[in-house]
Amino acid sequence: MLDTLLQYDLTPAIIFLPSRRGCDEAVDSFRRMRLPDLPDDHQRRIAQIVAEYPDEAPYVEQHRQFPLLLRKGVAAHHAGQLPAWKHVVERAMAAGALRAVFATSTLAAGIDMPARSVVITASSQRSDDGHRDIKAFELAQMTGRAGRRGRDRVGFAIFVPGPFQDMRVIAEKLLSPPEPVESAFDANYTMALNLLQQMSPEAARSLIERSFRHFQNRKLADRLRPRLNEIKAILDADAKVCPAGDRARTFAAYRPVWRELSAARKQLRRWQNAKRQLDLDDPDTRADYAAAVATAQRLEAEAGSFACFTCPQVTNCAPRAAEMLETSQLYDQLAQRFSEIENGLWDRFKKCVAVLQRYDYLDHEWRPTADGKWAAQLRVDNAVFVGELIRAGIFDVESPRHLAALCGAIAAEDREFPLYDETRAEYLRPLKRVRGIAYAIADVQARYENYCAMTIDYDAGRLLWAWADGQCAWESLLAMTEAVEGDVARLLLRTSDMLGQLAGLAASHPKLAEQARAAIYAIRRPPVED
Repeated sequence: MLDTLLQYDLTPAIIFLPSRRGCDEAVDSFRRMRLPDLPDDHQRRIAQIVAEYPDEAPYVEQHRQFPLLLRKGVAAHHAGQLPAWKHVVERAMAAGALRAVFATSTLAAGIDMPARSVVITASSQRSDDGHRDIKAFELAQMTGRAGRRGRDRVGFAIFVPGPFQDMRVIAEKLLSPPEPVESAFDANYTMALNLLQQMSPEAARSLIERSFRHFQNRKLADRLRPRLNEIKAILDADAKVCPAGDRARTFAAYRPVWRELSAARKQLRRWQNAKRQLDLDDPDTRADYAAAVATAQRLEAEAGSFACFTCPQVTNCAPRAAEMLETSQLYDQLAQRFSEIENGLWDRFKKCVAVLQRYDYLDHEWRPTADGKWAAQLRVDNAVFVGELIRAGIFDVESPRHLAALCGAIAAEDREFPLYDETRAEYLRPLKRVRGIAYAIADVQARYENYCAMTIDYDAGRLLWAWADGQCAWESLLAMTEAVEGDVARLLLRTSDMLGQLAGLAASHPKLAEQARAAIYAIRRPPVED
Protein backbone atom coordinates (compact mmCIF):
# COMPACT_ATOMS: atom_id res chain seq x y z
CA MET A 1 0.00 0.00 0.00
CA LEU A 2 2.72 2.50 0.93
CA ASP A 3 4.68 1.65 -2.25
CA THR A 4 1.62 2.60 -4.29
CA LEU A 5 1.15 5.83 -2.36
CA LEU A 6 4.80 6.73 -2.92
CA GLN A 7 4.57 5.83 -6.61
CA TYR A 8 1.67 8.22 -7.17
CA ASP A 9 3.06 10.97 -4.91
CA LEU A 10 0.28 10.55 -2.34
CA THR A 11 2.41 10.81 0.79
CA PRO A 12 2.52 11.81 3.55
CA ALA A 13 -0.50 9.71 4.40
CA ILE A 14 -2.55 8.85 7.45
CA ILE A 15 -3.66 5.21 7.25
CA PHE A 16 -6.60 4.52 9.55
CA LEU A 17 -6.80 1.00 10.97
CA PRO A 18 -9.46 -0.46 13.32
CA SER A 19 -7.23 -1.35 16.29
CA ARG A 20 -4.07 -0.39 18.17
CA ARG A 21 -2.61 -3.79 17.51
CA GLY A 22 -3.24 -3.43 13.78
CA CYS A 23 -1.38 -0.11 13.77
CA ASP A 24 1.65 -1.57 15.55
CA GLU A 25 1.73 -4.66 13.34
CA ALA A 26 1.55 -2.52 10.21
CA VAL A 27 4.58 -0.47 11.33
CA ASP A 28 6.51 -3.57 12.40
CA SER A 29 5.96 -5.10 8.97
CA PHE A 30 8.40 -2.55 7.53
CA ARG A 31 11.25 -4.31 9.33
CA ARG A 32 10.89 -7.06 6.70
CA MET A 33 10.36 -4.77 3.71
CA ARG A 34 12.87 -3.00 1.49
CA LEU A 35 11.63 0.54 1.89
CA PRO A 36 14.23 3.18 1.00
CA ASP A 37 15.50 5.31 3.86
CA LEU A 38 14.27 8.85 4.29
CA PRO A 39 16.35 11.67 2.83
CA ASP A 40 19.01 12.97 5.22
CA ASP A 41 17.25 16.32 5.73
CA HIS A 42 14.06 14.53 6.83
CA GLN A 43 15.99 12.39 9.29
CA ARG A 44 17.72 15.48 10.67
CA ARG A 45 14.36 17.23 11.09
CA ILE A 46 12.96 14.28 13.05
CA ALA A 47 16.07 14.22 15.26
CA GLN A 48 15.68 17.96 15.89
CA ILE A 49 12.07 17.48 16.96
CA VAL A 50 13.04 14.71 19.37
CA ALA A 51 15.82 16.90 20.80
CA GLU A 52 13.23 19.58 21.63
CA TYR A 53 11.90 17.21 24.32
CA PRO A 54 15.11 16.76 26.37
CA ASP A 55 13.45 15.05 29.33
CA GLU A 56 11.46 12.61 27.21
CA ALA A 57 14.00 12.13 24.37
CA PRO A 58 15.62 9.02 25.89
CA TYR A 59 12.24 7.28 26.12
CA VAL A 60 11.31 8.25 22.57
CA GLU A 61 14.66 7.00 21.27
CA GLN A 62 14.22 3.72 23.18
CA HIS A 63 10.78 3.17 21.65
CA ARG A 64 10.77 -0.03 19.60
CA GLN A 65 9.45 1.86 16.56
CA PHE A 66 11.95 4.72 16.75
CA PRO A 67 14.39 3.26 14.15
CA LEU A 68 11.49 2.94 11.72
CA LEU A 69 10.33 6.47 12.54
CA LEU A 70 13.78 7.95 11.97
CA ARG A 71 14.95 5.95 8.95
CA LYS A 72 11.76 4.90 7.15
CA GLY A 73 9.38 7.68 8.15
CA VAL A 74 6.58 5.42 9.40
CA ALA A 75 5.02 5.36 12.88
CA ALA A 76 1.96 4.28 14.85
CA HIS A 77 -0.21 6.78 16.70
CA HIS A 78 -2.84 5.58 19.14
CA ALA A 79 -3.87 5.72 22.80
CA GLY A 80 -1.49 2.91 23.71
CA GLN A 81 1.53 5.15 23.03
CA LEU A 82 3.34 7.50 25.38
CA PRO A 83 2.22 11.15 25.17
CA ALA A 84 5.80 12.19 24.28
CA TRP A 85 5.88 9.71 21.39
CA LYS A 86 2.58 10.99 20.03
CA HIS A 87 3.78 14.60 20.26
CA VAL A 88 6.93 13.75 18.27
CA VAL A 89 4.91 11.88 15.61
CA GLU A 90 2.42 14.75 15.29
CA ARG A 91 5.20 17.35 14.95
CA ALA A 92 7.19 15.27 12.48
CA MET A 93 4.07 14.70 10.38
CA ALA A 94 3.19 18.40 10.42
CA ALA A 95 6.76 19.18 9.31
CA GLY A 96 6.37 16.86 6.31
CA ALA A 97 9.17 14.57 7.51
CA LEU A 98 7.15 11.33 7.58
CA ARG A 99 5.76 9.09 4.88
CA ALA A 100 2.88 7.50 6.76
CA VAL A 101 1.26 7.37 10.16
CA PHE A 102 -0.82 4.32 11.05
CA ALA A 103 -3.53 5.46 13.43
CA THR A 104 -6.85 4.57 14.98
CA SER A 105 -9.83 6.77 14.17
CA THR A 106 -9.47 8.74 17.41
CA LEU A 107 -6.59 10.63 15.77
CA ALA A 108 -9.11 12.29 13.45
CA ALA A 109 -10.81 14.07 16.35
CA GLY A 110 -9.15 17.11 17.81
CA ILE A 111 -5.56 16.75 16.52
CA ASP A 112 -4.21 19.13 13.88
CA MET A 113 -2.22 16.68 11.77
CA PRO A 114 -3.20 17.01 8.09
CA ALA A 115 -1.70 14.83 5.35
CA ARG A 116 -1.73 14.74 1.58
CA SER A 117 -3.79 11.56 1.66
CA VAL A 118 -5.84 9.52 4.08
CA VAL A 119 -6.45 5.80 3.66
CA ILE A 120 -9.54 4.28 5.26
CA THR A 121 -9.52 0.51 5.61
CA ALA A 122 -12.78 -0.18 7.47
CA SER A 123 -16.35 1.06 7.36
CA SER A 124 -17.00 -0.17 10.88
CA GLN A 125 -15.74 0.91 14.28
CA ARG A 126 -15.26 -0.91 17.55
CA SER A 127 -17.44 0.36 20.38
CA ASP A 128 -18.43 -0.69 23.90
CA ASP A 129 -21.26 -2.75 22.39
CA GLY A 130 -19.17 -4.45 19.70
CA HIS A 131 -18.69 -3.27 16.13
CA ARG A 132 -20.91 -0.66 14.49
CA ASP A 133 -20.99 1.23 11.21
CA ILE A 134 -18.88 4.35 11.02
CA LYS A 135 -20.80 7.58 11.59
CA ALA A 136 -21.03 10.36 9.03
CA PHE A 137 -19.24 12.90 11.24
CA GLU A 138 -16.43 10.40 11.97
CA LEU A 139 -15.92 9.81 8.27
CA ALA A 140 -15.97 13.57 7.65
CA GLN A 141 -13.28 14.06 10.30
CA MET A 142 -11.10 11.33 8.82
CA THR A 143 -11.42 12.49 5.21
CA GLY A 144 -11.03 16.08 6.39
CA ARG A 145 -7.38 15.31 7.25
CA ALA A 146 -6.63 14.97 3.53
CA GLY A 147 -4.96 18.05 2.04
CA ARG A 148 -2.47 20.40 3.70
CA ARG A 149 -3.24 24.09 3.56
CA GLY A 150 -0.60 25.97 1.60
CA ARG A 151 1.01 22.75 0.31
CA ASP A 152 -1.61 20.70 -1.54
CA ARG A 153 -4.10 21.94 -4.10
CA VAL A 154 -6.20 18.85 -3.42
CA GLY A 155 -6.32 16.09 -0.82
CA PHE A 156 -7.02 12.43 -1.47
CA ALA A 157 -9.25 10.04 0.50
CA ILE A 158 -8.58 6.43 -0.48
CA PHE A 159 -10.85 3.54 0.51
CA VAL A 160 -9.15 0.16 0.49
CA PRO A 161 -11.23 -3.02 -0.03
CA GLY A 162 -11.09 -5.52 2.78
CA PRO A 163 -13.11 -7.76 5.09
CA PHE A 164 -14.25 -4.78 7.21
CA GLN A 165 -14.99 -2.43 4.31
CA ASP A 166 -18.52 -1.97 2.96
CA MET A 167 -18.53 0.65 0.21
CA ARG A 168 -22.31 0.98 0.43
CA VAL A 169 -21.92 2.19 4.01
CA ILE A 170 -19.12 4.55 2.94
CA ALA A 171 -21.19 5.98 0.07
CA GLU A 172 -24.20 6.47 2.35
CA LYS A 173 -22.16 8.25 5.03
CA LEU A 174 -20.32 10.45 2.53
CA LEU A 175 -23.67 11.73 1.26
CA SER A 176 -25.26 12.05 4.71
CA PRO A 177 -25.18 15.16 6.90
CA PRO A 178 -23.29 14.85 10.19
CA GLU A 179 -25.20 13.27 13.05
CA PRO A 180 -26.57 15.78 15.57
CA VAL A 181 -24.29 16.68 18.44
CA GLU A 182 -25.51 14.99 21.62
CA SER A 183 -24.81 16.64 24.94
CA ALA A 184 -23.03 14.46 27.50
CA PHE A 185 -23.83 16.90 30.32
CA ASP A 186 -25.11 15.16 33.43
CA ALA A 187 -25.62 15.96 37.08
CA ASN A 188 -23.10 14.63 39.60
CA TYR A 189 -22.17 15.11 43.24
CA THR A 190 -19.51 17.75 42.61
CA MET A 191 -21.83 19.81 40.43
CA ALA A 192 -24.63 19.62 43.00
CA LEU A 193 -22.35 20.75 45.83
CA ASN A 194 -20.91 23.65 43.85
CA LEU A 195 -24.24 24.91 42.52
CA LEU A 196 -25.96 24.72 45.91
CA GLN A 197 -23.01 26.51 47.49
CA GLN A 198 -23.66 29.47 45.21
CA MET A 199 -27.42 29.56 44.67
CA SER A 200 -30.81 28.36 45.84
CA PRO A 201 -32.32 25.06 44.64
CA GLU A 202 -34.74 27.03 42.47
CA ALA A 203 -31.91 28.94 40.80
CA ALA A 204 -29.97 25.69 40.33
CA ARG A 205 -32.96 24.12 38.60
CA SER A 206 -33.37 27.17 36.37
CA LEU A 207 -29.70 26.94 35.40
CA ILE A 208 -29.92 23.22 34.64
CA GLU A 209 -33.01 23.75 32.53
CA ARG A 210 -31.11 26.31 30.44
CA SER A 211 -28.46 23.72 29.54
CA PHE A 212 -28.01 22.33 26.04
CA ARG A 213 -28.76 18.83 27.37
CA HIS A 214 -32.15 19.95 28.69
CA PHE A 215 -32.84 21.75 25.39
CA GLN A 216 -32.17 18.52 23.51
CA ASN A 217 -34.34 16.57 25.94
CA ARG A 218 -37.24 18.96 25.35
CA LYS A 219 -36.84 18.55 21.59
CA LEU A 220 -36.93 14.78 21.99
CA ALA A 221 -39.97 15.03 24.28
CA ASP A 222 -41.72 17.19 21.68
CA ARG A 223 -41.18 14.45 19.08
CA LEU A 224 -42.54 11.83 21.46
CA ARG A 225 -45.61 13.84 22.56
CA PRO A 226 -47.79 13.27 19.41
CA ARG A 227 -47.38 9.49 19.68
CA LEU A 228 -48.22 9.65 23.39
CA ASN A 229 -51.34 11.71 22.67
CA GLU A 230 -52.37 9.33 19.89
CA ILE A 231 -52.24 6.31 22.21
CA LYS A 232 -54.03 8.25 24.94
CA ALA A 233 -56.83 9.10 22.48
CA ILE A 234 -57.30 5.38 21.68
CA LEU A 235 -57.58 4.55 25.37
CA ASP A 236 -59.99 7.45 26.02
CA ALA A 237 -62.23 6.46 23.09
CA ASP A 238 -62.47 2.89 24.38
CA ALA A 239 -63.21 4.14 27.92
CA LYS A 240 -66.27 6.02 26.61
CA VAL A 241 -67.91 2.88 25.19
CA CYS A 242 -66.89 0.50 27.99
CA PRO A 243 -69.08 0.66 31.16
CA ALA A 244 -66.00 -0.10 33.26
CA GLY A 245 -64.04 2.84 31.83
CA ASP A 246 -60.64 1.21 31.96
CA ARG A 247 -61.44 -1.96 30.04
CA ALA A 248 -58.00 -3.56 30.17
CA ARG A 249 -57.31 -3.32 33.89
CA THR A 250 -60.92 -3.89 34.95
CA PHE A 251 -61.30 -7.03 32.84
CA ALA A 252 -57.89 -8.28 34.00
CA ALA A 253 -59.04 -7.92 37.62
CA TYR A 254 -62.56 -9.29 36.96
CA ARG A 255 -61.54 -12.40 35.03
CA PRO A 256 -59.95 -14.38 37.92
CA VAL A 257 -62.88 -13.48 40.21
CA TRP A 258 -65.35 -14.70 37.57
CA ARG A 259 -63.43 -17.96 37.18
CA GLU A 260 -63.48 -18.54 40.94
CA LEU A 261 -67.23 -17.75 41.02
CA SER A 262 -67.92 -20.18 38.19
CA ALA A 263 -66.01 -22.91 40.03
CA ALA A 264 -67.86 -22.14 43.30
CA ARG A 265 -71.27 -22.25 41.56
CA LYS A 266 -70.37 -25.55 39.95
CA GLN A 267 -69.38 -26.99 43.30
CA LEU A 268 -72.61 -25.71 44.87
CA ARG A 269 -74.71 -27.37 42.16
CA ARG A 270 -72.99 -30.66 42.90
CA TRP A 271 -73.94 -30.28 46.57
CA GLN A 272 -77.55 -29.54 45.67
CA ASN A 273 -77.78 -32.48 43.24
CA ALA A 274 -76.39 -34.84 45.87
CA LYS A 275 -78.51 -33.40 48.69
CA ARG A 276 -80.81 -36.41 48.90
CA GLN A 277 -77.95 -38.81 49.43
CA LEU A 278 -76.19 -36.59 51.99
CA ASP A 279 -76.76 -36.77 55.71
CA LEU A 280 -77.34 -33.10 56.52
CA ASP A 281 -77.79 -34.01 60.17
CA ASP A 282 -74.05 -34.73 60.25
CA PRO A 283 -72.33 -31.59 61.63
CA ASP A 284 -69.29 -31.90 59.33
CA THR A 285 -71.40 -32.34 56.21
CA ARG A 286 -73.63 -29.44 57.18
CA ALA A 287 -70.54 -27.23 57.80
CA ASP A 288 -69.03 -28.11 54.40
CA TYR A 289 -72.29 -27.30 52.64
CA ALA A 290 -72.60 -23.98 54.48
CA ALA A 291 -69.01 -23.11 53.53
CA ALA A 292 -69.73 -23.75 49.84
CA VAL A 293 -72.82 -21.52 50.00
CA ALA A 294 -70.86 -18.75 51.77
CA THR A 295 -68.03 -18.93 49.22
CA ALA A 296 -70.45 -18.62 46.31
CA GLN A 297 -72.20 -15.67 47.95
CA ARG A 298 -68.92 -13.91 48.72
CA LEU A 299 -67.66 -14.31 45.17
CA GLU A 300 -70.99 -13.14 43.73
CA ALA A 301 -70.75 -10.00 45.84
CA GLU A 302 -67.15 -9.43 44.75
CA ALA A 303 -67.96 -10.01 41.07
CA GLY A 304 -70.99 -7.75 41.38
CA SER A 305 -68.71 -4.84 42.26
CA PHE A 306 -67.39 -4.91 38.67
CA ALA A 307 -69.28 -3.32 35.80
CA CYS A 308 -68.39 -6.41 33.79
CA PHE A 309 -70.79 -8.53 35.91
CA THR A 310 -73.87 -6.98 34.33
CA CYS A 311 -72.38 -6.05 30.94
CA PRO A 312 -74.05 -8.00 28.09
CA GLN A 313 -70.83 -7.85 25.99
CA VAL A 314 -68.58 -9.37 28.65
CA THR A 315 -68.37 -12.77 26.94
CA ASN A 316 -66.88 -11.13 23.83
CA CYS A 317 -64.64 -8.72 25.74
CA ALA A 318 -61.48 -10.81 26.10
CA PRO A 319 -59.82 -10.04 22.70
CA ARG A 320 -60.57 -6.31 22.97
CA ALA A 321 -59.38 -6.22 26.60
CA ALA A 322 -56.12 -7.94 25.62
CA GLU A 323 -55.60 -5.36 22.86
CA MET A 324 -56.31 -2.48 25.25
CA LEU A 325 -54.02 -4.00 27.88
CA GLU A 326 -51.18 -4.04 25.37
CA THR A 327 -51.99 -0.46 24.36
CA SER A 328 -52.16 0.64 28.00
CA GLN A 329 -48.79 -0.95 28.75
CA LEU A 330 -47.26 0.80 25.75
CA TYR A 331 -48.71 4.09 26.97
CA ASP A 332 -47.24 3.57 30.44
CA GLN A 333 -43.81 2.81 28.96
CA LEU A 334 -43.91 5.88 26.71
CA ALA A 335 -45.22 8.08 29.52
CA GLN A 336 -42.36 6.96 31.78
CA ARG A 337 -39.86 7.56 28.97
CA PHE A 338 -41.42 10.98 28.33
CA SER A 339 -41.10 11.91 32.01
CA GLU A 340 -37.48 10.69 32.10
CA ILE A 341 -36.63 12.77 29.04
CA GLU A 342 -38.45 15.91 30.10
CA ASN A 343 -37.39 15.89 33.75
CA GLY A 344 -34.50 13.42 33.75
CA LEU A 345 -31.69 15.91 34.28
CA TRP A 346 -33.38 17.54 37.26
CA ASP A 347 -34.42 14.14 38.65
CA ARG A 348 -30.79 13.03 38.44
CA PHE A 349 -29.77 16.20 40.28
CA LYS A 350 -32.31 15.46 43.04
CA LYS A 351 -30.99 11.90 43.38
CA CYS A 352 -27.48 13.30 43.83
CA VAL A 353 -28.85 15.64 46.48
CA ALA A 354 -30.54 12.74 48.29
CA VAL A 355 -27.28 10.78 48.48
CA LEU A 356 -25.38 13.88 49.61
CA GLN A 357 -27.96 14.48 52.33
CA ARG A 358 -27.69 10.85 53.41
CA TYR A 359 -23.97 11.40 54.03
CA ASP A 360 -24.41 14.87 55.57
CA TYR A 361 -22.71 16.82 52.81
CA LEU A 362 -25.98 18.76 52.41
CA ASP A 363 -28.51 19.67 55.09
CA HIS A 364 -32.27 19.22 54.76
CA GLU A 365 -32.55 22.64 53.07
CA TRP A 366 -30.01 21.61 50.42
CA ARG A 367 -27.25 23.80 51.84
CA PRO A 368 -23.68 22.41 51.93
CA THR A 369 -22.46 21.47 55.39
CA ALA A 370 -18.88 22.12 56.54
CA ASP A 371 -17.82 18.81 54.99
CA GLY A 372 -19.84 19.58 51.89
CA LYS A 373 -17.82 22.75 51.30
CA TRP A 374 -14.47 20.96 51.12
CA ALA A 375 -16.00 18.03 49.22
CA ALA A 376 -17.16 20.52 46.56
CA GLN A 377 -13.49 21.00 45.65
CA LEU A 378 -13.14 17.34 44.61
CA ARG A 379 -13.36 17.25 40.83
CA VAL A 380 -13.50 13.46 40.71
CA ASP A 381 -15.92 10.91 39.25
CA ASN A 382 -17.54 10.15 42.61
CA ALA A 383 -17.01 12.88 45.21
CA VAL A 384 -19.02 10.97 47.85
CA PHE A 385 -16.71 7.96 47.53
CA VAL A 386 -13.51 10.01 47.83
CA GLY A 387 -15.07 12.17 50.56
CA GLU A 388 -15.96 9.13 52.64
CA LEU A 389 -12.43 7.76 52.24
CA ILE A 390 -11.08 11.07 53.55
CA ARG A 391 -13.52 11.05 56.47
CA ALA A 392 -12.60 7.46 57.32
CA GLY A 393 -8.90 8.34 57.42
CA ILE A 394 -8.02 5.97 54.58
CA PHE A 395 -5.54 8.49 53.19
CA ASP A 396 -3.88 9.14 56.56
CA VAL A 397 -0.88 7.00 55.63
CA GLU A 398 2.77 7.09 56.58
CA SER A 399 4.31 8.32 53.33
CA PRO A 400 3.54 9.92 49.94
CA ARG A 401 4.38 6.59 48.33
CA HIS A 402 1.62 4.87 50.31
CA LEU A 403 -0.80 7.61 49.28
CA ALA A 404 0.16 7.28 45.61
CA ALA A 405 -0.48 3.51 45.72
CA LEU A 406 -3.94 3.95 47.27
CA CYS A 407 -4.92 6.70 44.82
CA GLY A 408 -3.64 4.61 41.90
CA ALA A 409 -5.87 1.72 42.91
CA ILE A 410 -8.89 4.06 42.99
CA ALA A 411 -8.08 6.06 39.83
CA ALA A 412 -7.70 3.05 37.51
CA GLU A 413 -11.04 3.43 35.68
CA ASP A 414 -12.09 0.31 33.76
CA ARG A 415 -8.65 -0.47 32.29
CA GLU A 416 -6.93 -3.57 33.63
CA PHE A 417 -3.24 -3.72 34.57
CA PRO A 418 -2.50 -7.43 35.03
CA LEU A 419 0.90 -8.08 36.63
CA TYR A 420 3.28 -10.89 35.79
CA ASP A 421 4.23 -11.36 39.44
CA GLU A 422 1.76 -10.59 42.22
CA THR A 423 3.34 -10.34 45.66
CA ARG A 424 1.70 -9.65 49.00
CA ALA A 425 1.29 -5.89 49.36
CA GLU A 426 0.94 -4.70 52.95
CA TYR A 427 0.80 -1.11 51.73
CA LEU A 428 -2.55 -1.92 50.07
CA ARG A 429 -4.12 -3.32 53.23
CA PRO A 430 -6.36 -0.20 53.62
CA LEU A 431 -8.09 -1.23 50.38
CA LYS A 432 -10.00 -3.84 52.37
CA ARG A 433 -11.71 -0.99 54.23
CA VAL A 434 -12.10 0.90 50.97
CA ARG A 435 -14.05 -2.02 49.54
CA GLY A 436 -16.39 -2.01 52.53
CA ILE A 437 -17.01 1.73 52.13
CA ALA A 438 -17.62 1.26 48.41
CA TYR A 439 -20.18 -1.50 49.04
CA ALA A 440 -22.02 0.68 51.55
CA ILE A 441 -22.12 3.63 49.15
CA ALA A 442 -23.27 1.34 46.33
CA ASP A 443 -26.21 0.21 48.49
CA VAL A 444 -27.20 3.81 49.20
CA GLN A 445 -26.85 4.76 45.54
CA ALA A 446 -29.01 1.78 44.55
CA ARG A 447 -31.66 2.86 47.05
CA TYR A 448 -31.84 6.28 45.38
CA GLU A 449 -31.32 4.85 41.86
CA ASN A 450 -28.24 7.02 41.39
CA TYR A 451 -25.41 4.90 40.04
CA CYS A 452 -21.93 6.41 40.05
CA ALA A 453 -18.91 4.19 39.42
CA MET A 454 -16.23 3.30 41.97
CA THR A 455 -13.04 1.48 41.04
CA ILE A 456 -10.60 -0.56 43.16
CA ASP A 457 -7.68 -2.14 41.28
CA TYR A 458 -4.95 -3.75 43.37
CA ASP A 459 -2.64 -4.21 40.38
CA ALA A 460 -2.82 -0.51 39.56
CA GLY A 461 -1.91 0.23 43.18
CA ARG A 462 1.13 -2.03 42.93
CA LEU A 463 2.30 -0.21 39.80
CA LEU A 464 2.00 3.15 41.56
CA TRP A 465 3.90 1.82 44.58
CA ALA A 466 6.76 0.78 42.33
CA TRP A 467 6.86 4.02 40.35
CA ALA A 468 6.47 6.38 43.31
CA ASP A 469 9.67 5.25 45.01
CA GLY A 470 11.54 7.59 42.64
CA GLN A 471 14.09 4.92 41.66
CA CYS A 472 12.03 2.66 39.41
CA ALA A 473 13.03 2.89 35.73
CA TRP A 474 10.30 3.19 33.14
CA GLU A 475 11.41 -0.04 31.44
CA SER A 476 11.27 -1.86 34.78
CA LEU A 477 7.74 -0.60 35.41
CA LEU A 478 6.53 -1.78 32.00
CA ALA A 479 8.19 -5.15 32.60
CA MET A 480 5.87 -5.67 35.59
CA THR A 481 2.61 -5.58 33.61
CA GLU A 482 0.92 -6.80 30.47
CA ALA A 483 -0.58 -3.32 29.92
CA VAL A 484 0.85 -1.14 27.14
CA GLU A 485 2.88 1.94 27.98
CA GLY A 486 0.20 4.43 26.93
CA ASP A 487 -2.31 2.90 29.33
CA VAL A 488 0.27 2.87 32.14
CA ALA A 489 1.13 6.52 31.46
CA ARG A 490 -2.57 7.42 31.52
CA LEU A 491 -2.97 5.61 34.85
CA LEU A 492 -0.11 7.64 36.32
CA LEU A 493 -1.59 10.88 34.97
CA ARG A 494 -5.05 10.06 36.35
CA THR A 495 -3.49 9.25 39.71
CA SER A 496 -1.62 12.55 39.60
CA ASP A 497 -4.89 14.36 38.83
CA MET A 498 -6.59 12.70 41.79
CA LEU A 499 -3.69 13.60 44.06
CA GLY A 500 -4.03 17.16 42.76
CA GLN A 501 -7.61 17.20 44.06
CA LEU A 502 -6.40 16.11 47.48
CA ALA A 503 -3.61 18.70 47.36
CA GLY A 504 -6.30 21.36 46.92
CA LEU A 505 -7.71 20.60 50.38
CA ALA A 506 -4.93 22.49 52.21
CA ALA A 507 -7.41 24.60 54.21
CA SER A 508 -9.43 21.65 55.59
CA HIS A 509 -6.85 18.81 55.46
CA PRO A 510 -3.35 20.35 55.50
CA LYS A 511 -1.42 17.15 56.24
CA LEU A 512 -3.20 15.22 53.49
CA ALA A 513 -2.60 18.08 51.03
CA GLU A 514 1.12 18.09 51.86
CA GLN A 515 1.39 14.33 51.36
CA ALA A 516 -0.48 14.62 48.05
CA ARG A 517 1.89 17.29 46.73
CA ALA A 518 4.88 15.12 47.60
CA ALA A 519 3.26 12.13 45.88
CA ILE A 520 2.65 14.18 42.72
CA TYR A 521 6.31 15.18 42.68
CA ALA A 522 7.28 11.49 42.87
CA ILE A 523 4.96 10.51 40.02
CA ARG A 524 5.36 13.36 37.56
CA ARG A 525 8.76 12.52 36.19
CA PRO A 526 9.71 11.62 32.63
CA PRO A 527 8.26 10.17 30.58
CA VAL A 528 4.97 10.81 32.41
CA GLU A 529 3.96 14.27 31.26
CA ASP A 530 0.85 15.68 29.61
